[in-house]
Amino acid sequence: CDRRQRQMCIRDSFFVVFIVFMSNAERRIPVQYAKRVVGRKMYGGQSTHLPIKVNASGVMPIIFASSIMAFPATIVRLVSGGNMPTAGLGYYILGCLSAGYASAWWTSLVYAILYALLILFFTYFYSSIQFNPIELANNMKKSGGYIPGIRPGKPTSDYIGKISSRLNLVGAFFLAIIAILPVIVGLSLIHI
Repeated sequence: CDRRQRQMCIRDSFFVVFIVFMSNAERRIPVQYAKRVVGRKMYGGQSTHLPIKVNASGVMPIIFASSIMAFPATIVRLVSGGNMPTAGLGYYILGCLSAGYASAWWTSLVYAILYALLILFFTYFYSSIQFNPIELANNMKKSGGYIPGIRPGKPTSDYIGKISSRLNLVGAFFLAIIAILPVIVGLSLIHI
């Protein structure tokens, strides 16, 4: 092994460890349950945590974004009988919506920016469908659970929503970086 291969192995190992770390990362919110006496038995009085994943949406935003980015090229192919434009405005528009389609370097840059923005949008969109902090706060309140220092009900749902929003931002940037990394590497290899 020469020096360059060792550097690539170390870099790739770092990426794998980073991806696994971010995929499993979670924020644990402490939750306590009040003691209840039912008959002659005492229930509750325990302390636990509420795990909220940093990347709760998984790879769904990447799938949604790539589908949206591929849609214009699919329509052009259907309309033109399978032929893609080789010059003109349509060529550059499709170049901005398809990685590596047009020969101009800036079309790949526009593609990467649009792709990252769509991933950011779909991360928040998918998470808003999957994760409902109001329902979670109401369920905690019904079962006698509370977050220390936060009142049950609306303050709890606001607190959980704020934490979830911040974690979604970190997760969205993580997904965007992972998704556009091949485009960035491809651009850097072309200009070496």
